[in-house]
Amino acid sequence: MKQNRTWIVVADGAQARILLYTSRQKGVQQVSDGHFHEPHPPTHELMTDRQPRVQESVGAARHAVEPRTDPHEQREAQFLTRIAAHLECAEQKGEFEHVIVVAPATALGILRKEFSPALKKLVFAEITHDYAHQSNDYVYHHIKEYLPL
Repeated sequence: MKQNRTWIVVADGAQARILLYTSRQKGVQQVSDGHFHEPHPPTHELMTDRQPRVQESVGAARHAVEPRTDPHEQREAQFLTRIAAHLECAEQKGEFEHVIVVAPATALGILRKEFSPALKKLVFAEITHDYAHQSNDYVYHHIKEYLPL
């Protein structure tokens, strides 16, 4: 009988881990190369240049121009794009039959956008929770109702 392998991706914008669930086991175990971490430096380290200034059309007042995008959001999107690429590679190798994604809404939206159509077909469930800082057992007990039989 074929063993059903389900990967559970638990992520937020700065860290992610991949857990393996098989229908023959109780609980989950972490995939050997399935831990990812992105350092989260303070804003002053991400933006070393002084913000550009603009001068009012009337008078001598000058104001700083806000950046168009938040540097933290950019880093989180880049991190989640790398996670999606890792999943794409694993999907092509046939390392899992299903994937369950557990992430906050913003991270889930970025991941969903980055998934290929082939990977989207393997997504068994999407769970909008931030369990990235919780233990593997905690995650398992809170999502076991979503696991395939």
